[in-house]
Amino acid sequence: MKNYYKKSIAIITGLLCSFSAFSQDYTEGVFVLNEGLFGTPSAAVSHFDENGILENNIYSTQNGGAELGNTGQGMGIQEDYTYIVLNGSNAVQVVNRSNFEAVTTITDQMENPRNIAFFDGKGYVTNWGDGGVTDDDYVAVIDLETNTVLETIPVAEGPEEIVEKEGKLFIAHQGGYGFGNTISVIDAATNAVESITVGDVPSTLRIDDDFLYVLCSGKPSYADVETTGALVKIDLSSYDTIETFTFPEITHPQFLGLDETDVFYMIGSTVYKMALTATTLPTSSFIDTTSEGIAIPYGFNKIDDQLYIGDANDYVNEGSVFIYAEDGTFVSENVVGPLPNGFYKYEEEELGVNDVASSIIKVFPNPATGSFYLNTTETVAVTLYTITGQKVLETTSSNQAISLEGVKAGIYVVQLENNGSTSTQKLIVE
Repeated sequence: MKNYYKKSIAIITGLLCSFSAFSQDYTEGVFVLNEGLFGTPSAAVSHFDENGILENNIYSTQNGGAELGNTGQGMGIQEDYTYIVLNGSNAVQVVNRSNFEAVTTITDQMENPRNIAFFDGKGYVTNWGDGGVTDDDYVAVIDLETNTVLETIPVAEGPEEIVEKEGKLFIAHQGGYGFGNTISVIDAATNAVESITVGDVPSTLRIDDDFLYVLCSGKPSYADVETTGALVKIDLSSYDTIETFTFPEITHPQFLGLDETDVFYMIGSTVYKMALTATTLPTSSFIDTTSEGIAIPYGFNKIDDQLYIGDANDYVNEGSVFIYAEDGTFVSENVVGPLPNGFYKYEEEELGVNDVASSIIKVFPNPATGSFYLNTTETVAVTLYTITGQKVLETTSSNQAISLEGVKAGIYVVQLENNGSTSTQKLIVE
């Protein structure tokens, strides 16, 4: 009898731990980086799960109410960790990718950090240095095993967005407090730096197979000479400019999204869509956001089959995220933190056999009514428990519906066993 109770307690304890871990699992879905108000520790991260359910301020929630920091400028996700670049705090906050619990804060050799990219166990962080000095800008190279800075690489003034392709790091130089017109290319093997001249104020970079797309916003009206924007297409093998799409008159495009067939950008509050094979800029809009009332577009991205637009509203209060389907249909408006400036998703790397159960197999729909499914054709042992450890269902599944007949509405833990691995997930039964 004592052994029975010990076994029951162990099962309940284990399930509750698993349930807690799952309820804090941010592996899937889309992250929103909220810049926060400059000079205050109001940067925050919001998260849409795979069902589109929004949770705000997840860093604070997962870290006992702690503040994330001042001015969330950029973010990157690499293997088991997420790296949040905090410009006003002169820091990179490292968190566990799955539960968003703090791991460490990197402050060494961070001065006006902007964005981050990764290659071969290293993180590359663009830094302005002293914003009033034109020749002290650099990229800090972080050892991702130790979270220490190995070295810095001098670059041109005002490095901003950074992306990586096959060991080459491409950096857009908006120009800091000035106006840049170049892309730096760092060879990660040698730290050698090359430069590519593009249009004025390159603001966003996207890579599609063999090409780099650079959106240049042009010099603004308060510059010495205002210039129009351009979309530049660069061959990644030769660094030759394949095509420059110059915007008519004086136009200042912003943001850039990309998928397998099209490129997306914004002019004011309007979204434009252009085929990757196009030879001219589109003359008609793709999405007119007037009816949704977007006030100040502040961030944008195309992720999977949806477009995300961040709205700064009045630059003071909470921002909003507007989501559109890839056909341009409005999906939803969501309240997030102040100044939502970026959207990110973890790109799953190729997995080994033993990773299948814990990383790929998912329960859907969730919440479920009547039955649920697993997104795999493999045979999986499925056990359903109440949160107190009572077993209410035991079966196997190979992509057929799992009946919930007789299971009362409530919150349950689903245990999945496959290929020698065991994982648990939360299931809400309605």
